[in-house]
Amino acid sequence: MEFKWKAPEFKYYYKERSWYWLAGIFFGILFLIALYQKSIVIAIFWIIAGTTVMMWAKRLPKTIEFKITNDGVHFGKIRFFPYEELTGFAVKKDNEEAGELILKTTSKINPIVKINMFMQDETDIKDILKNFIDEVEYEESFFDVISDKIGF
Repeated sequence: MEFKWKAPEFKYYYKERSWYWLAGIFFGILFLIALYQKSIVIAIFWIIAGTTVMMWAKRLPKTIEFKITNDGVHFGKIRFFPYEELTGFAVKKDNEEAGELILKTTSKINPIVKINMFMQDETDIKDILKNFIDEVEYEESFFDVISDKIGF
């Protein structure tokens, strides 16, 4: 049993020039606060963090082939999750065409993994995964809501 599909590795949000200005102002304020408090290390941290966020924001997603097999879930050649590392799954519908397959893992560092999917594939994906792991409820975290609102 196997199901494959190709999708972007992450959700991409187009950012207007104003987004970058606001992010720059935000990190600039944090930098100035750190300088005011005479914390040079934290000021340097905010410069690095702001630069990193700006670079990540411009990055376009690669198209990856995802695959669900009897062994587990494959992320192209990047990552593989055997079913022993998965505790459940959920499907979140973004719109009529697209959504996310959400995998709950045993990892303490990254307990939630999100995979872009097409809603037309929902039934096939669920049918295969239900043979190996349970479908669970997924509640969006505060970070999920904020990152969707700011487009990151």
